[in-house]
Amino acid sequence: MTDAKPATSPRRKAVRAVKPEGQWHHGNLRESLIQWGTHLLDTEGSDAMSLRATAKLAGVSQGAPAHHFGDKNGLLAAIAAQGFRDLVSQRQRRLATVDAADGRARLRALLLTYIEFAQAHPARFQLMFGPLLGRRDDYPELIEAGTASFALLRSVVLPLLPSPRSDLLSDDELAHIVWAAVHGLATLRMHRRGAPLRTGPRLSIEQIGDALVRFCLLAFSGLALPPGTTGGPTGEPRG
Repeated sequence: MTDAKPATSPRRKAVRAVKPEGQWHHGNLRESLIQWGTHLLDTEGSDAMSLRATAKLAGVSQGAPAHHFGDKNGLLAAIAAQGFRDLVSQRQRRLATVDAADGRARLRALLLTYIEFAQAHPARFQLMFGPLLGRRDDYPELIEAGTASFALLRSVVLPLLPSPRSDLLSDDELAHIVWAAVHGLATLRMHRRGAPLRTGPRLSIEQIGDALVRFCLLAFSGLALPPGTTGGPTGEPRG
């Protein structure tokens, strides 16, 4: 009787990014490399993404990406910057469908689009905000794109603030609080996670967006001061 051979796990078949036909030609090589790098990030993840792999997909020399981005981190920074620009564009398109005078609807549109973007592009979203990308301050393009994204949120939040109001929190601080809330919800939805305790039916994205808008508006109303007064450094009225 011969000894049985130990069972071996089947080898995992490598998944390779498939090059879409007829897309992303070299009229603008830098833009083409960003698009192919994004495609690789979306399909295989950050570990598989490299300058060499991006060059191969784009059909250019291995040195071409380094000429434009320096190293992998530089390419990731360019992809993240494009992610912020795409996020801004998607929110602007959504806002264009909403009555410009309806501040509540504009805030809802902005927050819902943010959550939907995270769900549709999880790898890009994590790159834009996560620890994968280093030396963020070294890339003016990334800073500009991220600043523009926050400025759009700020422009929708500020008209909703009461006047006069307490100056306990600055305009930027209030906008950051709204961003932190929607970012947390987007991250949870992206990972398909909710509250650790189930107390009722799972909320849809629309229901979550509506609840967050109500919360923000209630919080903003709490900053209101009586007419003719202003808020001191501790939020106390002063007339």
